Amino acid sequence: MARIILKLDPDRQLDDERLRVILRSDVDAIVVGGTQGITPEKVKVLLDRLQGFPREIILEVTDARCAAEGAYQFWVPVVLNSRDPHWIIRAHARAIGQWKDPHVTDRLLPVGYIVLNEESAVASLTVADTTIDDEELIGLCMVGHYLFRFPLIYIEYSGKWGCMERLARIRGRIPQVPLVYGGGIRESWQARTVSSLVDTVVVGNMLYENHAQELESRLRVLCQAIRADV
Repeated sequence: MARIILKLDPDRQLDDERLRVILRSDVDAIVVGGTQGITPEKVKVLLDRLQGFPREIILEVTDARCAAEGAYQFWVPVVLNSRDPHWIIRAHARAIGQWKDPHVTDRLLPVGYIVLNEESAVASLTVADTTIDDEELIGLCMVGHYLFRFPLIYIEYSGKWGCMERLARIRGRIPQVPLVYGGGIRESWQARTVSSLVDTVVVGNMLYENHAQELESRLRVLCQAIRADV
């Protein structure tokens, strides 16, 4: 059964009513992260608002200054298809010196990201090569998991619904690699489709596109679709 994670962006507005819906939803975890406008102050405010959530709160650390307390785990993105070594190792080498608190370093989790939406802010920022073919994509997944020992490989479409035929081909070639998928999930059929191909499903933009009552209904349906085989 795939896990379902909700992604909240510290730079986006989320009213209290929708937040209450998210906090009582039946998801496995919440990840806090984004690409633009992320500051330590915004991260802290959002983490403080999430303290009533009974399960895992994960912080996606895209800026070393934002590795704040209040998270169960810290995801450290390594953009495997970046053309710029800064996003593969240099940014992390500079940041690690700031993470001297053992409460942070003991909970760091490197995650191999493969960014495939050429129009996304994260693709632009990280100079991601979104034109890679299947063989290159499979190779990056295998290098990330088997050579670098990343526990998760994140297929990131960043707001855009990805190609499920391609994802199915990738899964068929590397069935043992733990895959995370994020991008464009809004409907139950999408959740059901992608959950059969990956281990973790991330839902983000939809949380900001619906009023509280509609959001509660949609989250319930998405969770049911992902866990339909249980």
